[in-house]
Amino acid sequence: MVGGSNDSFLKVLSTESFQELTSLPYLGTITKAKWHPTDNRVAIAVQDGKSKPAILHLDNNKIIELDSITNDGARAIAWNATGDLLAVGDNEGFLTFFDATGAFLRKIDTGQKGLMGLDWHPKENTVVVVGESISLYDFATDSLQHFEDRKEEVLMLSVAWNPNGAIFATGDYGDFIQHYPPSLQYWTYDGEKIKTIDESKAEIRNLKWSGDGALLATASEKLRLWNKEGELVNEKSSENLLWGIDWNTDGSRLVTTDEQGNIQFWNQDLQPMKQLKYGSAWSP
Repeated sequence: MVGGSNDSFLKVLSTESFQELTSLPYLGTITKAKWHPTDNRVAIAVQDGKSKPAILHLDNNKIIELDSITNDGARAIAWNATGDLLAVGDNEGFLTFFDATGAFLRKIDTGQKGLMGLDWHPKENTVVVVGESISLYDFATDSLQHFEDRKEEVLMLSVAWNPNGAIFATGDYGDFIQHYPPSLQYWTYDGEKIKTIDESKAEIRNLKWSGDGALLATASEKLRLWNKEGELVNEKSSENLLWGIDWNTDGSRLVTTDEQGNIQFWNQDLQPMKQLKYGSAWSP
């Protein structure tokens, strides 16, 4: 697994031995790290202006910084399914596209104040992005759609397509002053809301479908697993608020990170396997 925090290092860890394999210096707070689907390289989103989002080639430690990104940085980044396109969603609401080498392709103003999360459709070059609302951008036709997520104004934090490409899920911050609960929502491809779940007692910072699409894992005050119908399958309490989450390839393990810098590995029954301690919140 690969990830980082605000300690100015990108780290690669073994999910078998749980040992640190590589530690590369890179200034700035790393908010998201995404493996290329086929090559040994990783794209990172960075904020606070110390460095730009970048592509890091782990075979030779070559770093390609991504131009045309706001100095306020970015939180959202992802490769498309084939790895020939990279999308970055920045803190000013722009969606910027690059090719696999890091060359600039185009920049889209989504009309949002800032983008917190994005995900590519598993079979098409279509990107769903979230911030103050939901936007769907089709790269092939250069067209942008917006979906109404909820009547209350809340910040949306996370989004993920199911591998079947028919539905996606979103998680938001809620508003505890206005007593709006954080919501997990299921959507169709066309932006029709399927279900809203107000189970979480804290913001849903990240969510991730298993490789077969059978389970959705969400990171909040608890680690929770949901099926495709939005039914709770399993949950496990966390001492600290969870920030990051991901599955391994075959869905037999999960990894979570929390606000205190703990990296926790879990088996598929949500039994803890191994915990690693880092100094600050970590984004896998």
